[in-house]
Amino acid sequence: MRGKLVNNNRALLIWFLCLGIFFLQCSQAMAHDLQDLQVSLSDEEAISAFLAERDGEPLWVKRKKLNSEAQDLMTVLQQSWMNGLNPKNYHIDEIIDLIGSEDMTSRAKGNHTQILEMLITDAYIRYRRDISGMRISLEDMNLRQGDWKQRISVDEALLDLKEHYKNIAEFLLESEPQGRTYQTLKTELVRLYEKAGNKDIRPIYFDKILHPGREDDAIPILRSHFNLPPMPEDEKLTYDPKLVEAVKNFQKGNGLRSDGIIGKRTESALNKIRGENIRQIIVNLERLRWIEEKKPKSFIVVNLPSAMLWAIENGRVIHEMPVIIGRKDRPTESFVAQINGVRFNPKWTVPSTIKKEDIVPELVENNSYLVDKGMEIFQKSEDGDITIDPSSVDWSNLSPEELGNYTMVQTSGDHNPLGRIRVLMPNEYNIYLHDTNHPGLFSRSNRAQSSGCIRMMYPEKVADFIMKQNKGWRSEDMIDILKAGEATDKFIQDTIPVFLLYNTVWLGDKNQIIYGMDIYDHDKKLWQLLEKLDGFSNLHHNEIIAEKSVNKL
Repeated sequence: MRGKLVNNNRALLIWFLCLGIFFLQCSQAMAHDLQDLQVSLSDEEAISAFLAERDGEPLWVKRKKLNSEAQDLMTVLQQSWMNGLNPKNYHIDEIIDLIGSEDMTSRAKGNHTQILEMLITDAYIRYRRDISGMRISLEDMNLRQGDWKQRISVDEALLDLKEHYKNIAEFLLESEPQGRTYQTLKTELVRLYEKAGNKDIRPIYFDKILHPGREDDAIPILRSHFNLPPMPEDEKLTYDPKLVEAVKNFQKGNGLRSDGIIGKRTESALNKIRGENIRQIIVNLERLRWIEEKKPKSFIVVNLPSAMLWAIENGRVIHEMPVIIGRKDRPTESFVAQINGVRFNPKWTVPSTIKKEDIVPELVENNSYLVDKGMEIFQKSEDGDITIDPSSVDWSNLSPEELGNYTMVQTSGDHNPLGRIRVLMPNEYNIYLHDTNHPGLFSRSNRAQSSGCIRMMYPEKVADFIMKQNKGWRSEDMIDILKAGEATDKFIQDTIPVFLLYNTVWLGDKNQIIYGMDIYDHDKKLWQLLEKLDGFSNLHHNEIIAEKSVNKL
């Protein structure tokens, strides 16, 4: 009896060993076939384990044809260009070629279904992850960990597939951002591709700034640009009222001051070719996938390229206002912070960059500069910080280390560059929202004028929006604090987020698309990263699926 049991166990062991060798050989064969197709998988082990749970029942293939779920998935993947993605990243060509191939090698025939199952599953994983969050590294764009939505994992994507397999196309469409801006830009991208074959209008250059009523040789081309009929010979070079109105509407639609005056910024916008608009839409769709769609009850958004702020409560814009942001050589960083209160009548401690690059050169020329500005200077010592006379320091010969021993502080008051209000939003960049004692800059179309912090046009409205998160807060309380003139910090019980975004395309008050300026060249850098990631050879992603219809599969 014992001998029979031993023999049976030995036979069972041999059977399992042979089965293992068989699966290993199959796996190696598929690996060779995938290598022949020159494709790699996101996670071959995870995909194999996922498909093995089906006990040999195919997920996507039925009688060597794609089943209805696979057909639906392929349609979504072929239309991924609508989201600014490249369909070639999702094995479209390889899957179509495998399905249509009649002369596959004998080895590939044996693994035909398995290879398709692996490829289609991996295509789903890649796309599901791509629309779920950030596809590039934070370091490449100098962004901070934790501020932006990262892609889901392979395992999470497979769990989603298990749950939503029967309605895979609907699920994937619902998984992309549903916000109005994203969906409007997606529609705009389709429109731009449809128009991409049209001949671009000739470039327009002006010899000088052009004011309404003046003449310029470029006027006939400008009229053609706006589809306006030519004028009589004696008026053909005149910048007439109808053309001025067309230019004003164009300026408004491109985030420019709508005054009809054609300067360098308007000229640059007029000469932007359609391909540039396509690239601009693609990089902004990418950025919009980095932002969590679920928002708290109250939050603040600042869009840097448009230099605008919105305070939002229960999905409604409560306050909207222009802001001043950092100039190009001192850009405002893009990040997310938590607002925990407001500082009224703030003092201003001069940041190191401003101290080194702005104030010290002034002190070299005039050692009473700080006194004239109502500022105090403190020097570090063993007994603590001591107040010193600026004229006692040789500012022209200070090393960076020595300069670090001096702290410059401006007291509260109308002379203070922070004005009367500063939003408390701790962050490593030392960037915050604040009032200003120079309100004249808000009327400019180019509001990238600060040293990095964000100046608000209506700081009292923002302060009240923040402080009313606390029960019992009254607007009158703020008036009393400001009148007292003492530096006062008021905190809120529950923090609210502030999003400092970099979206160079946004929606206007009538839901119209506005193309803004790439003020810090972030679009340019992101496009270069996407080119490497997606391998764009040209902008016509939809051409790669021409003459290859999913219905033929």
